[in-house]
Amino acid sequence: MMDILEEDIGLMDITTEGLGFGAKAAKISFAPKEEVIICGVDLVEEMCQRLGLETKRFKQCGDRVSANECVLEAYGRADNVHKVWKASQNLLEFLSGIASKTEKMLSLARLHQPHIELLTTRKIFPRTKALALKAVFAGGGAHHRLGLYDSILIFKQHRVFFPDEAEFEAQFAQMKRKFLEKKVAVEVENYEEALYFARLGTDILQCEKMDFEMLKRCVSLKKIFPSLLLSATGGIGEHNIEDFAKTGVDFIVTSSPYHAKPSDIRVTIEML
Repeated sequence: MMDILEEDIGLMDITTEGLGFGAKAAKISFAPKEEVIICGVDLVEEMCQRLGLETKRFKQCGDRVSANECVLEAYGRADNVHKVWKASQNLLEFLSGIASKTEKMLSLARLHQPHIELLTTRKIFPRTKALALKAVFAGGGAHHRLGLYDSILIFKQHRVFFPDEAEFEAQFAQMKRKFLEKKVAVEVENYEEALYFARLGTDILQCEKMDFEMLKRCVSLKKIFPSLLLSATGGIGEHNIEDFAKTGVDFIVTSSPYHAKPSDIRVTIEML
């Protein structure tokens, strides 16, 4: 968290230094202007403590917080209060925005399928993965893939390196034996591909940008292959997640929460 602070502080806060009130006692407090799923309050507390501020935290990451309900207070030198102010506000606003959107999308989907899950992708602004995923988990979601190293997902871009189905199928079977602890997922674009890979022994079918009728046909494969899991992905957001959930897929894969509007967090600074 010091990196976030140092990026903003630089060499000094020249405004506070110039006005000369840095040694005075101050209090800073944080509260959302509307109901949110709060995220990042633990990180803000850590930032405050590293600058020597005493803290009182009233909420945990993932809590639903009402408008104007205080989540954290910190006390100490006014110069340190001002140093932590904007960096901590930014962190709370961006992470709470992602957490709140995740929770809303998941709630909409579960109106139609109580056990459906929402997983977010690797399609994220570089070097923000850990923070963004923290927010997704706070909102009740989970990760689709952390990276290339943690899961098997076959795309058509992989399959172009095999001259025929026989060679691909042989290598597919060898991969399943080698990485026997891993589920194998394949992205499919139509019912015919879905049926082919289900017969091949795929564990998860990732259904890419399918219309709802085709998606339902793919879900019907679960009657033949009971252990098969299916996900829907491509262009899914708050406006249509309910329709995708109605198809019967097991989970939704989306990048939408990463583009959430930041929550509006009020910061109050007082002299003590």
